[in-house]
Amino acid sequence: MGFASFLGRCVVRGVIILCVFACGMSTAAVAGTRALLVVGLGGTEEYAQEFQRDAEALDGHMRAVADDVVLLASGEREQVASELAAFASRTDPDDSFVFIYVGHGSYDGEAFRFNVTGRDFTGVELNQWLNKIDAKHQLVVVTGSSSGALLETMARDKRTTITATRSGEQKNATVFGRYFSAALSDDSADVNKDQRISASEAFDYAKSKVEGLYEEENEMATEHPQSQGPAPVIVLAQLGSKALDPGLADLIAQRESFELEIEQLKAKKSGLASDEYFAQLQDLLLGLAAVEGRIDAGQIEASNETDAPNEASEL
Repeated sequence: MGFASFLGRCVVRGVIILCVFACGMSTAAVAGTRALLVVGLGGTEEYAQEFQRDAEALDGHMRAVADDVVLLASGEREQVASELAAFASRTDPDDSFVFIYVGHGSYDGEAFRFNVTGRDFTGVELNQWLNKIDAKHQLVVVTGSSSGALLETMARDKRTTITATRSGEQKNATVFGRYFSAALSDDSADVNKDQRISASEAFDYAKSKVEGLYEEENEMATEHPQSQGPAPVIVLAQLGSKALDPGLADLIAQRESFELEIEQLKAKKSGLASDEYFAQLQDLLLGLAAVEGRIDAGQIEASNETDAPNEASEL
């Protein structure tokens, strides 16, 4: 299929889809987000306080946008395994699942270990536990030292892995977690200005802050944040105190679902025939465009309502 033909078909079908949405036809149910946050050992009082503070901030923000959030403030191996097993039993295939670890890590050249109270658990064990959770997308964020060693271990379809370092050999304590947490309350991290912070936006913000810190201090960077897998569009926070209109929130969730499916399709492009790839891409792009149009219309309407004069106050 030629690109001109592809565009032509997009235009025609796009008009049809937009008309269908405009007529108010119902859309698919919006899936939920579930999350487990684990705090590791600090080693020193300073790190222990920092890890706790960052994890509590992440927990507070995520509870405003996710359906099911559990924080293990002193995560032991058995607790983590038990909680992930419980999530596996209550997570639906259309849900998204998030695992965030805030704490130190270690790497002995063979295995990455999460440094927790009692017996450490390994990246291989975490991968096995997560594989039992049937979700449309998994996001794994590990903010500590040597976390880059997880990238190969955690690689899987429909999973995005974010680490503070690019390899297990970057063993120094990291600052990535501090900035990743801070992103969830910083307007400047909201690149698309939808009053929400996605995991992708939080990663880009934190990565930029880490790079800027080392440049400002004129030091060689000992951490290089990495993101592997589909673009992480899962929403982690909502900015401001005013809750989004439920209808608009549902549309934004649908947009995120389309964006995720597009990223997953791109990852499979080499294994698909050209016509099949473009046909699937076309359907997803048209659906995304239709949802974007409804979001824009809803935001304009909300803005007009906010800007309208208060007639009662003028009497």
